[in-house]
Amino acid sequence: MTGLHTDEEPDEEPAEHRRFACYLQALEAVAEADEADLVAAVLRDQDTTMADSAAGRHLDRRAADLLTGPAFTA
Repeated sequence: MTGLHTDEEPDEEPAEHRRFACYLQALEAVAEADEADLVAAVLRDQDTTMADSAAGRHLDRRAADLLTGPAFTA
């Protein structure tokens, strides 16, 4: 068996884990003008749980950045 035993590490990282990491990297580097389109593309991924998680993490990160940015008023 290939990586299915509980005492073994999987042979290969699952595809959705690789896509999640790629999405987060792309979302971190995206230009503000292209951000909404990229988030929409991520949310069209076939693995909706992973896509929602990636988009949510990005929005959490953006919210934290915006909160401390000069455009935020108390």
